[in-house]
Amino acid sequence: MRPDETCFVDLNFEIEVLVMSKLWNALSSALADPTRSVVWDGRWYTCGELRAHIAAVRSQLERAGVRPGHRAMLAIPNSYAFVVSYLACLEHGAVCVPANREMPAGELERAMARYRADFAIVAPDAGARWEPQLRGHGFHGGPSVHLDAESGQVVQLWGRVAVSEPEPQGEEPERRPAVLMFTSGTTGEPKGVLLTHGHLWAAVQNVIGSHRLTPADVAYCILPLFHINGQVIVLLSTLVSGGRIVMRDKFHASLFWDDIRQHRVTWVSCVPTILSIVAKRPAPKGALESLRFLRSASAPLTPAVAARIEAAFGVPVIEAYGMTEAAGQICTNPLPPEVRKPGSVGKPVGMSLVIVDADRRPLAPYELGEIAIRGDNVIEHYVGMEPAPDYGYGPGWIYTGDLGYMDEDGYVYITGRAKEMINRAGEKISPREIEDVLNAHEAVARSAVVGMPDPLYGERAVAWVVPEEPDGVDADALRAELESFCAAHLAKPKRPAQIVIARSLPVNATGKVQKHVLRNLEPRDRLA
Repeated sequence: MRPDETCFVDLNFEIEVLVMSKLWNALSSALADPTRSVVWDGRWYTCGELRAHIAAVRSQLERAGVRPGHRAMLAIPNSYAFVVSYLACLEHGAVCVPANREMPAGELERAMARYRADFAIVAPDAGARWEPQLRGHGFHGGPSVHLDAESGQVVQLWGRVAVSEPEPQGEEPERRPAVLMFTSGTTGEPKGVLLTHGHLWAAVQNVIGSHRLTPADVAYCILPLFHINGQVIVLLSTLVSGGRIVMRDKFHASLFWDDIRQHRVTWVSCVPTILSIVAKRPAPKGALESLRFLRSASAPLTPAVAARIEAAFGVPVIEAYGMTEAAGQICTNPLPPEVRKPGSVGKPVGMSLVIVDADRRPLAPYELGEIAIRGDNVIEHYVGMEPAPDYGYGPGWIYTGDLGYMDEDGYVYITGRAKEMINRAGEKISPREIEDVLNAHEAVARSAVVGMPDPLYGERAVAWVVPEEPDGVDADALRAELESFCAAHLAKPKRPAQIVIARSLPVNATGKVQKHVLRNLEPRDRLA
């Protein structure tokens, strides 16, 4: 399809479809002004262009026989093309299955067995690289849709010869499936999370309210859109609130502050790794005039990094907590002038949260246990699994596997993952506690602690440490310094039995350390 062949959806038909979902009704209203600029990706695209391009992609979906409930794998980098394709799937009723278009062929094989997609919308480079695997799974190449020939915004459509039955839609619009995602798998095999239009709508409302988003806001999108943070926290919440989005394919340290200054960005959703890098770079004149806050989630934020940024730039750092099962956000620290507590992920927003013991009984403030959540934005069970039993305080709870406690003011503190707790001769040790000590050392950029088998104690704590300046570091000297540092701040059973000095840690696309990878590595220095 050439740019001049753009297909428009009949207005009456469009209105009929949009009333099916509160989310799409809100998006349609937000995109009603055809002249308003809405997405920047090398140039500003207007709402009118966005709606026309959504219609063009939907036209191809209809021609390919895609019906509401069919699964569409979406493998496109952060770009205007992703925005168009994602919204086209939502409007059409297809179940969007976002995928990392950079995954190698072997990983794609495993992923497609989980996705069970009927259709794929991919970036042309991914289509060329994955062609043998796509054809091996019964896909055939379809047309390319040229969204913007000048800037190279093109998506490629692939269909299957044998299409499965679509997902059941049901009569209630808010319960219809919208997005299928999979947990990050940092501690085990990924689990399927099927989010409905209602889940997404509730999550968007929570984000807009807690971050006070308005049409005056400009969000900076640098986190991968195939993860929930980029999709809901940044993309959907900004569009529904009437704001604008400045998009990059990924985080570029050299462009960060200039982009904020040039486009008058008001807030950025980050991960701690990005904030650690940003803290070391000066902000150009004028870059801070528009910026309201920096948001941190997806991994623990070292309080020292947040304090360094706030002292240097005068911009509040808002730590939050979320997961795919909650369509994004669970807790967040409030914006000024309300209280932000260092080390806390803030208070639950728009949902219920309890801390429970091993028998699923609620705990009092400051008692350590597992975090359980329930709300309109939270799934009731994983794909193919039954809901958790009712333990006496109501059905519909998801037990997150995250350990933590709540203070008397309702602020939540996360201490680690239940599966990551180290059992040393019967004593349970939190890796997070050791990591917080190591990360407080001025020579440490990041650390990760895992439990490794030990013939005497059952498990021992092994710490992997990335220095602030890996080049030329004396590993033995740094190790000795960190051992002394830990001895001064940790009881003997909690001190790492071994400290490994490494140039980097294995992380996924959102910056979470993949500890299962570390457990399978020989613990030795890796600075080469």
